[in-house]
Amino acid sequence: MASASTQPQMGFFIASVRHFFSLGFTRHSASRHSSSPHRGPRPYSTRLYHPQDRDSPRLEARKETKSMATSTTSSILVSTSPEERPLSSMQVETPNSLRRFCIHWFTAYRILIGLVIVINLLILGLLLGLYSNTGAALLATAANLLASIIVRQEDLINVSFRLVARIPFSLPLRLRVIIADLHHYGGVHIGCAISSLIWYTIFVAVNTTQYARDYKKGTMTSWQWADICTCYIVLLSIIAICITALPRLRSTFHNTFERTHRFAGWFALLVLWLNTGIQTHTSPSAPPLYASPALWLLAATTFLIILPWLRIRQVPITATHLSTREIKLTFPHKNMPHTCTSRFSLSPLTEWHAFATIPSPDGDTASIVISAAGDWTRSIVANPPTKLWIRAPPTANFLTFAPLFTRILLVATGAGIGPILSLLSTLPQSPNSPSSPQLVKILWLTPNPHAPHWSFALNAIRAIDAAPLLLDSKQGRRDIVFEAQYAAQAWDVEAVFVVGNKGVTDGVVRGVMGVGRKGFGAVFDS
Repeated sequence: MASASTQPQMGFFIASVRHFFSLGFTRHSASRHSSSPHRGPRPYSTRLYHPQDRDSPRLEARKETKSMATSTTSSILVSTSPEERPLSSMQVETPNSLRRFCIHWFTAYRILIGLVIVINLLILGLLLGLYSNTGAALLATAANLLASIIVRQEDLINVSFRLVARIPFSLPLRLRVIIADLHHYGGVHIGCAISSLIWYTIFVAVNTTQYARDYKKGTMTSWQWADICTCYIVLLSIIAICITALPRLRSTFHNTFERTHRFAGWFALLVLWLNTGIQTHTSPSAPPLYASPALWLLAATTFLIILPWLRIRQVPITATHLSTREIKLTFPHKNMPHTCTSRFSLSPLTEWHAFATIPSPDGDTASIVISAAGDWTRSIVANPPTKLWIRAPPTANFLTFAPLFTRILLVATGAGIGPILSLLSTLPQSPNSPSSPQLVKILWLTPNPHAPHWSFALNAIRAIDAAPLLLDSKQGRRDIVFEAQYAAQAWDVEAVFVVGNKGVTDGVVRGVMGVGRKGFGAVFDS
């Protein structure tokens, strides 16, 4: 019997021997079975590992990876059993603390926020020495408010996304990755909103200082009192909007955030119009209203805020229960674009919910798949409505950028397969395919994926990926991050696209970035 001190060495020796034979078998089988122009490992079998299967090579790989987390790289053992074709032998990098810090904090979303704020601060520094009046600050406020609205305007998003998605594969991968981060445009929205708060605070401070002098002189007029009061009302409204939009408060009190964002925003806009008219009476030398650039920027902002409300309509709904937790809602919509998201509501004034749409093959209807995750979705699953409000137009989502990459992995959990199905219908095996990735692999984690109610999803999946990785969450809790890392490494993909809740999305995106792949997921900022 080996002593306790020699057991780790013995385990390492056995693991090394298994790794050696696995490597040889993998190369042999890959060269024999691969039919793709891209040499790659044999596709995953749909055989699923049960948590009690302690001899599972995948589970051993996971244990070994975790036990060697302090090293730079760690080997993953691969199956050589007849039931599971070997994938390949690989090294899974464990990112150091600095890299983990950068992956977590220096996201494209946060970089865009910081970039917008820095640009505004540089402009502020330049203007401080040139202007002593409030006109520049008010103009900058109006410009940032307009930018924060226009960057989320659906028509602009659709045009820019569709144009960018046509970029050829010949561009360097690094450049394509940067371009695909365009879906983080919400960072520009946040950066402009914060910048408008900074500029308007400066405007109110300068205005207050000037009026304080008039008050001391006893020359303060009623128009000036009205001006300063409306200024502070607008400022408090913007502060309330920004505070409720803080990530923790937004996720914890989402309904409060949405209503504050909407009603406080409308109120602030109304008071801004009132304040703009008042300012023309505060001084005899004040320019006429039509000569103010801020007025025209405010008019454009108002138009963009009103426009979506002119394009909402109520549609009939046909509900199909997929399980006790998922439901499919079908509604009439001619030629629904692929890889798009639409917003739905039972009460348009109070809340809207975004869901990726699935166009029907005949182009007459579209559908969404809803999972019972929050109060609103649980109520929909329990009591399906006969009608819903929908806001036009459908907006292109991050899956639009999948054609930028030659080899991709699509990861979904539960009803998250819905957006993936919309993308799959545009790929080569479909009649309406554009230029597309040359390798598409699918990883789907859901309870009982082979159930009859998921047949429509399985048919669409297997039309693109004959051997997808289907994980049954009823057979035990799965580490979706590890599975995504493993698949991304095995298939040497350029990018991973994930559709799931915020926790799953963030975990998978950061996980695959930690092993040197690029991850993309929805931005939960609305």
